[in-house]
Amino acid sequence: MDLNHSITVNQSIAETWKILTDLERIAPCLPGAQLQEVDGDVYKGVVKIKVGPIVATFKGEAQFAERDDVNFKASLKASGRDTGGKGNASATITAQLTALSETSTVCNVVTDLAITGKVAQFGRGAMADISEKLIAQFADNLNTLIDTEGATAPSTGVAD
Repeated sequence: MDLNHSITVNQSIAETWKILTDLERIAPCLPGAQLQEVDGDVYKGVVKIKVGPIVATFKGEAQFAERDDVNFKASLKASGRDTGGKGNASATITAQLTALSETSTVCNVVTDLAITGKVAQFGRGAMADISEKLIAQFADNLNTLIDTEGATAPSTGVAD
């Protein structure tokens, strides 16, 4: 299933690119996500989501499949297994940045999501609603991070 979202970041396109491609720095901005380990270019962690009455925790890994620093486009491949043994998830997340002004950038995100197990029974509508809420919270958290630490602050390291 394809999910499409746009978020606006309060930074120039170059600074936004630096921030969004620093997965260690932005992982805490995604609700329910916890980065646990970085092994070379592979990022390992967990993501906890609630769909209706079901809470699922997926443990998995992600890495860049494409990273075009000139055209500000990246694709991330991620996959994980429900720690309760009730399903799997995989996604290809593609982000394309476009400058709105010298201090504002839009990030268009397309997620190709495949999910199995109990969470999948809720269908596309529920998944679209949940992803919309998660992306909105991520955008708010990201802009708060930028406002509080500044765009050029060093990486905060692995999330606890």
